[in-house]
Amino acid sequence: MSPRIVDEVAIAAREEEIMQSALNIMAEQGVAGLTIDKIVAKLPYSKGTVYNHFTCKEDLLTGLCNRHCGTLTEMFQRASEFEGSSREKMFAIGIAYKLHSLLYPTEFMLVISAKTPSVREKSTAKRQEEHLALEQAILGIMLKIISDGLSSGDLALQPHLSPAQVAFSLWAMSFGTIALLHESLDRCTVRSEMELERELINHCNLLLDGLQWKPFTADHDWLETLKRLKEETFKDEVAELTNRLSRKTND
Repeated sequence: MSPRIVDEVAIAAREEEIMQSALNIMAEQGVAGLTIDKIVAKLPYSKGTVYNHFTCKEDLLTGLCNRHCGTLTEMFQRASEFEGSSREKMFAIGIAYKLHSLLYPTEFMLVISAKTPSVREKSTAKRQEEHLALEQAILGIMLKIISDGLSSGDLALQPHLSPAQVAFSLWAMSFGTIALLHESLDRCTVRSEMELERELINHCNLLLDGLQWKPFTADHDWLETLKRLKEETFKDEVAELTNRLSRKTND
């Protein structure tokens, strides 16, 4: 292995260490509690070394958000390859998003922080460009599913709707439902009576039925599709969540 490759591996490992330390701090103290000084205090690196990787706290937040989007893109891609109808694949996108939010709760909420002007304006151009590219990749996967639905005749868009609008509405619905019902958040009385997976499925089917995307809710066994997704497409993620729950229970 050449010295350059060794250096690149070491740099990537150090950057991962910095991001993980930041996540640990945010898990305990929130985004507002994160500072570069706190990260340096937990790592065997100088502040200058941390700044060599991230120019500021905001640049680090965007980097974390990009890592989150990269993992999410990979899960969305697997959802799009599910053996089923185009609507089942779009349903799988929602399930992928839910599982990802449970595996990475802190990163999930960083999407909001990355969109704020204070973070966006201070992040480097490189990270901002990477973020936009990842968003395009995510939307691209959804647009391909929508295109497949149109080609198969399962979906026929009304004249005032574009595929991009449909993709965005599905993405927004999934994010909003998960954000409001996520188990890591305090809930008001009404929300406490709702269960994340059930409501995500309900909202997904409400929206897809409204778009006249076949097969309709009443014409398909969506619990069977959910079972297949958990046992096949996302079996590793389900296993990891099960292991975490087991460890938490034993603790």
